[in-house]
Amino acid sequence: MVDDAHVSAMSGATDPGAAPREFSARIERAVGMAAGIVTESRAARRAPAALLQEQLTRAVMDDEATKSLLLGLTDEVMRIRDDARAARAFRQLIDRVGAPSGLPAGFRGLVRAGAASSGLAPRLVMPMVRAEVRMQSGPMILPARDPGFARRLAQITEEGYALNINLLGEAVLGDHEADRRLEAVIARLRRPDVTYVSVKPSAVCGRLRVLDHDGTVAEVAQRLRRVYRAARGTTPATFVNLDMEEYRDLHITVDAFRTALADDDLAGLDAGIVLQAYLPDTVAVLDELIGWATRRFERHGGRTKIRLVKGANLAMEAVDAEIHGWTQAPYATKAEVDANYKRLIERLLDPSVGEGVRVGVASHNLFDISWAWQLARDAGVRERVDIEMLLGMAPAQARATLRRTGSVLLYAPVVDDTDFDAAIAYLVRRLDENTGPENFLRHLLTLEAGSAEFDDQARRFRDSVHARHEVSARPRRIQNRRVQAPPTPSDAPFRNEPDTDFSLADNRSWWREHTDAWRDVLPPVIPAVIAGREVLEPCDGEGIDPSAPGEVLYRYTRCTVEHVDEAMRAAAAASRRWSAQPLVERRDLLMAVADEFARHRGEIVAVMARDGGKTAAEADPEVSEGTDFARYYARAAIRLGEVDGMRHEPLGIVVVTPPWNFPFAIPAGGVLAGLAAGNAVIFKPAPESVATAHLIARLCWTAGVPRDLLQFVPCADDPAGTALITHPLTAAVILTGSYETARLFHRLRPDLRLHAETSGKNAIVITAAADLDLAVKDLVQSAFGHAGQKCSAASLAIVERSVYESERFRSQLRDATESLRVGPAWDAGTDVGPIIAPPRGPLADALTHLGAGETWLVEPRQLDDEGYLWRPGVKLGVRPGSSYHHTECFGPVLGIMRADDLDEAIALQNAVPFGLTGGIHSLDDAEVDR
Repeated sequence: MVDDAHVSAMSGATDPGAAPREFSARIERAVGMAAGIVTESRAARRAPAALLQEQLTRAVMDDEATKSLLLGLTDEVMRIRDDARAARAFRQLIDRVGAPSGLPAGFRGLVRAGAASSGLAPRLVMPMVRAEVRMQSGPMILPARDPGFARRLAQITEEGYALNINLLGEAVLGDHEADRRLEAVIARLRRPDVTYVSVKPSAVCGRLRVLDHDGTVAEVAQRLRRVYRAARGTTPATFVNLDMEEYRDLHITVDAFRTALADDDLAGLDAGIVLQAYLPDTVAVLDELIGWATRRFERHGGRTKIRLVKGANLAMEAVDAEIHGWTQAPYATKAEVDANYKRLIERLLDPSVGEGVRVGVASHNLFDISWAWQLARDAGVRERVDIEMLLGMAPAQARATLRRTGSVLLYAPVVDDTDFDAAIAYLVRRLDENTGPENFLRHLLTLEAGSAEFDDQARRFRDSVHARHEVSARPRRIQNRRVQAPPTPSDAPFRNEPDTDFSLADNRSWWREHTDAWRDVLPPVIPAVIAGREVLEPCDGEGIDPSAPGEVLYRYTRCTVEHVDEAMRAAAAASRRWSAQPLVERRDLLMAVADEFARHRGEIVAVMARDGGKTAAEADPEVSEGTDFARYYARAAIRLGEVDGMRHEPLGIVVVTPPWNFPFAIPAGGVLAGLAAGNAVIFKPAPESVATAHLIARLCWTAGVPRDLLQFVPCADDPAGTALITHPLTAAVILTGSYETARLFHRLRPDLRLHAETSGKNAIVITAAADLDLAVKDLVQSAFGHAGQKCSAASLAIVERSVYESERFRSQLRDATESLRVGPAWDAGTDVGPIIAPPRGPLADALTHLGAGETWLVEPRQLDDEGYLWRPGVKLGVRPGSSYHHTECFGPVLGIMRADDLDEAIALQNAVPFGLTGGIHSLDDAEVDR
């Protein structure tokens, strides 16, 4: 852990207590330098094109309608490749926001004329609109192809700037695109006119698997070595900068960087890495990097450049944290980020760091730039500092900064016309972050030295300098599964149980310890529990690990009709006793169950991996959901007595018959709902996941649930199983399973209270207005998560014609599917685990046969002798009314149907006799609202 009270040893003492006059003077010199840059930039003459660009930028900053128009054009209209559909989206956008007066006159005229004529001639108008948007984005994005690329590069370098080239492209969803991007980066850096490139780990590696940290680091490092060796082969060596992305990738990125450069032939190569100031974790990472870089330079001569940015993914980080119940990794306030940025700059420019470390000060905040420049001047280390800005974001200010400092490095995205969609995410993110109310760039274009606005920015700067050692350097994400959380008070407000954050090393090792120690949790023989006693005969049931089906994991008792009758009699008595208990006791008992679930998360995840073939990514959220069920139903029990005029009467005995595919959350929900309502519960586990079900029951008993109130009654689909449904004491059945099973139960007992959730043929509709990168990513996750064995899995994609016929859509889908790693559920590197049993019936047919008109985009392949491990498959050309259209297959196979428009897609989605879930991928609100 870093000492928050670290005091710099910099010459002149940057700590205000050491030399307050010099410290204050340094601050005021920085303010003065910022004022000078502002004045110079406003006085400088601008070319007409630059004036138009500045007018447009100011309009975006000052006018929400202009911002909405540009965001809509880039994030909605430009993504659609079908001209007619794009024209409709364009008209809807203009109807919504108009043609704001802040736009340059020519652009405003094109917007109005284009909207008016797009319905009549979309094939003529939309290419013009796209060309105009590309032209407007030209100052911020370089064309990939010559002669445009070479011409712009020469023009910018002639103006005195250096360029950091960042090659954009379609989302890397698989190994093939990663290979293609890697080759494109290498080809770019080998050009004699390119001296500096940036590359992201996610651009050269198909999947970053957080749980498999070591394996992912090794894979990224291996690919980076190819980039570094190509860079070393140029004269002079092209500089390669490794970009930082999400918080979860922080340590993967740093570790891969260090691992790749540890090779003897690369140890002397200059290379760089980005760090983000909005993460408090960066302070400790920076100290480690400085130590490593210093030792590397002393031994081999290679210099390390650390490029400091504020951080550009705040919205995504906030959403990700909220979804999983985690604390947001970045600081909570902009003031903290600014203060940490000053601290990091100061540490890097400390003279004790030495010449083995260079510094990239990447910011448009003129106060930050000036502060770094003053620190470097006073320490005598200006030669170690690069001032870095974004191409086209504030050209006048960049030019004035260049004149003041002598050099400015511009971060320059490069995109091919065929991949312009890839520039959209960049443009949208820049528009969004730079127009935020606290972002300095929002104020930069109107800033005048001596104005109230300038004075306010100067005050913020001074405050952040003084707070630089006060802001915490303690990481905000500190979840450690080895440290047990205290019990949740029974009257506490409901809060979702957080998932496990596997980006944290302690949690990864916690998972591995439990996964390796699964035998300590899984008993060799699992008894039935009837009327409070264990029943060990007949012990003829067998449980296997579908990832390694050659051995029997455990044996379990399969109950007889006599056992069922005994359990029913005991449950009837327990039900009467339990229903008379005060509601507060029900609540407290279920809250205790929630605490047991949370306390034993590691054992539960490990057992699910062996018993149900669930990877950690699938199993861990189930524990959160089961724990949430316990706390939710605890509160629901209290509410039963809070409704005026309502009398609550339990049913009596509830039989819970859960599925194997969600072996923890769904059975826990059924059991706890029955108990919360005052009933006794007979728990019949799915035969494929008896061990997980037994663990649920055992944790409930440990929490205090009486063993005659919750009885564990494994049965086969034989007379004993039938007796559970038809027994006269059975008041209700909670079933999650197939539609056929629900119909069977009703035939067995027509008067049965049956609470049944059945699955179905689930489809995702993908329209021409979708973000295709995101649509493919989500489709693959939905179709093949848990090997496609989810009631909610999308086994069918209904795709609008222009997308269906798009080679990009097909290649991304093929690449993402083929790059999934199939293997044991307990392997950290596995994406797709086993199916629960060798395929039969509809699944066997779907995996091995094509219907009329169908072709394989990705052909499934059996990977083991027994038939449990299958490479997922994707079939094109599924026809309306075909067997695959209507039949649920429940496994790793996805069908793609074509629809002419959204109306047909909805009709095809609704044509199946039953379904559980449906989805749509579209950026058009009107389509989503359908």
